[in-house]
Amino acid sequence: MNNIYNIYCDESYIDNPRANFMIIGALFVRRDEVPNIKNKIKELQNRYYIRGELKWVKTSKKSLKFYEELFKYLFSLEASVLCYKCIVVDKREINYKKYHNDDKELAFYKFYYELLRNKLEADKNYYIFLDFRPSKSKQRIKEFLTIVCGNVIKHIQSYPSDNNIFIQITDVITGAIGFSKNKLGTSENKKKLISILVKFLGKKDLEFCSPLNEEKFNIFCIILGGNK
Repeated sequence: MNNIYNIYCDESYIDNPRANFMIIGALFVRRDEVPNIKNKIKELQNRYYIRGELKWVKTSKKSLKFYEELFKYLFSLEASVLCYKCIVVDKREINYKKYHNDDKELAFYKFYYELLRNKLEADKNYYIFLDFRPSKSKQRIKEFLTIVCGNVIKHIQSYPSDNNIFIQITDVITGAIGFSKNKLGTSENKKKLISILVKFLGKKDLEFCSPLNEEKFNIFCIILGGNK
């Protein structure tokens, strides 16, 4: 099962009219390691008395030590076992009418494709788990990604995030990047969580864009200058 991966996706600041940047994030986890990683996360949750769903918007002082231990563990894993990638899109640069048939949902799915396309390998299989998002057609994203990504995708399904710890972790990391990029919040606890994350990244902040070959933690800043 070393060539089978689960991909857990979530997004941040998609519909916020005050935010200039939207972020779509994906956590890639090798499928045979999912039970072991899940058990370790559960152990950390019990140790630090973390109850309920992990969410960026619920970041609290009480949760900071837990997140420090969580990130320490996640960053100790090889990139071939677990890695994160997101795409940062400047919403001011999107020309919906010219390039997306004036369809915001279609544009959203195209950016999902841009996020995934350089990470999918022909000799591997992928199972994609999406945070539930109301859609004009519940099958639309499944059909779109299956068509554009080919037969390496074996399964695509939307799930409520409260049922999936990996989607929750994706929510937290993606939310942290969105918070940093958009600079709309003042929460000291969220700023402290970001400082914990960047410590393990060896960065000063989350304002960077990654090179294409960065495997473990990749922030892909797509350039849409031609979309005007």
